[in-house]
Amino acid sequence: MPQTQKIRILIADDFKLLRDVIRLYLGHANDMDVIGEALELHDAVERARVLQPDVILMNDYLPPVDSAIATSIFREQGISAAILCISMEVDVDLIKRALGNGVQGFMEKDEIPDFLVKAVRSVHLGERFLSPKVQEVYDVGWDD
Repeated sequence: MPQTQKIRILIADDFKLLRDVIRLYLGHANDMDVIGEALELHDAVERARVLQPDVILMNDYLPPVDSAIATSIFREQGISAAILCISMEVDVDLIKRALGNGVQGFMEKDEIPDFLVKAVRSVHLGERFLSPKVQEVYDVGWDD
């Protein structure tokens, strides 16, 4: 039986505990491999260039910019990895800007246990993934 290639993931977050939690959850998925970590945008861009991940799992604020700006910078640098943002609070304006700049997925940090693996698989396949809490805020935000 041929072995399928694992989804290669770069975690970009300045909070070590969250990176460790993400690693723990992704470690249970036999089709995923965390290939690197970055603490801030410059480091994330350099690691993405070298490691060429399939998915960048990024905090909604990657020092010194938010995820919408960070995504623009990744794209300007020719980095085509799918981007999944994880946020402590759901801000509809940030979600709209991030999606407009090329983010494929967005979820709240407290939804990691239930949706992280599914979200990574979805964005890797080119699908948009909005977790239930994010989808709710996103839908209401269009009513403004």
